[in-house]
Amino acid sequence: MPARAPALVSEPSPAAEAAERRMAEHAAMLRAEAMPDKAEVRLDAEAQRFVHTLTDTSTAEMLRKYPSEAQLAYSRAVMAYLRTLSGE
Repeated sequence: MPARAPALVSEPSPAAEAAERRMAEHAAMLRAEAMPDKAEVRLDAEAQRFVHTLTDTSTAEMLRKYPSEAQLAYSRAVMAYLRTLSGE
């Protein structure tokens, strides 16, 4: 019976380790962005629209806001126009 050659175990190269580390950091960043610490829904009375805000409480940074301020301004203008037409 012929003897088997020992299996070669190679260690990952520094470039492969760096790429793996970058991928792990990117995945962690995506998870953190997808799971904000604070989610808030409020009603903008003038625009008569709900505003959804996602905030990172560790940095107090607003991650997402929907609708945008431009969309809210448009809705406020439309609602003001409709109030003027109805005489309120």
